[in-house]
Amino acid sequence: MSDSFFYDTIEKIQSKIEVIKASSMCFVAEDNFILNNFRDELLNSVSAFNQLDTLIIKPSGGNIKIEQVRDVEEFLMYKPNYAKVKVVFFEDIDRLNIEAANAALKLIEEPPEYALVFGTTTRWNYLLPTIKSRFIRYDLSIPSLLVENINRKYGEIAIYFNFFRHYDLGVLLFLNDESTDVSKVKDEVKRVLNFSSNNIDELISNFKLSLDLPYNKLKFSLSYYKLWNILINSDDKEFFYLIKNISQIKNDVENLSFLSNISSLGAILLRDAMVFLNSSKWKFFWNNSLVYFFGLNEHIVNLEQIKDNISYLNRVSTMRLANFNFEMEIFTHFFRIKRCFIRTIK
Repeated sequence: MSDSFFYDTIEKIQSKIEVIKASSMCFVAEDNFILNNFRDELLNSVSAFNQLDTLIIKPSGGNIKIEQVRDVEEFLMYKPNYAKVKVVFFEDIDRLNIEAANAALKLIEEPPEYALVFGTTTRWNYLLPTIKSRFIRYDLSIPSLLVENINRKYGEIAIYFNFFRHYDLGVLLFLNDESTDVSKVKDEVKRVLNFSSNNIDELISNFKLSLDLPYNKLKFSLSYYKLWNILINSDDKEFFYLIKNISQIKNDVENLSFLSNISSLGAILLRDAMVFLNSSKWKFFWNNSLVYFFGLNEHIVNLEQIKDNISYLNRVSTMRLANFNFEMEIFTHFFRIKRCFIRTIK
């Protein structure tokens, strides 16, 4: 367990197991990848736990239903057979429907003396106040050791990886992996950064990559930001021409996944533009390379447009509907972001 990124947190739970029994804890993070990795490490590392005395509850059909809460109640009726502590783990506990939430109140407030109830969520504020008040909240963040390792391995280009802390932890784990070819990654980053409007087709081809592989997601993400590096300074005619080219990849990508990913990346770009307006402190930037990469410091921006479009992009990034016009959504995405940047400072 000493190699775990969550070693300190898990060790604390391990050492305090007798104290925290019969209580409920909710782990909060901004990325489910963090929560899922933490859950697995926690359940596999604490000696008082055993998978045969562990029940994991996941949303079914988008929600956690009252029938699942009844399963938990039945599970907790009896003492553990193989472990010191019975464990219930509610994944995405913000997905409790009203009926299930009301039924879960008592078991969250007063688990049996031989049990622990854990919850995970990326949306703490979506929990009912009555549920929040019954949990001990514990915030999880990207382990500092992971970030330090990547900064040390990749040197000056590590600045282009900061936003993955808020977008995809899997890419950071890939970059940190001992088997990852550092030279290959560095060469690819430099290649993308050197793209221009003269080889836009090659840049757009990176959008067709399968995002199941973290290396492809790295190329996809950097290509999206490099595309904005070109678009943000283009005139109207060139802008619409490039957007038309992007929309033509419709048959080469999974449409909903593509829109979800560029919406998440676009929201990061606009968030940093908004932060730039209000702060000079680099620690508040999710991707501190974006300010000068895109020349945000050289543009007059519309703060109200930025706020509105961050909300719009966040909605698109989580939408589940498959009935939409891909070409129109692509145009809307890029046009909304483009109009946030009013003009270049003379």
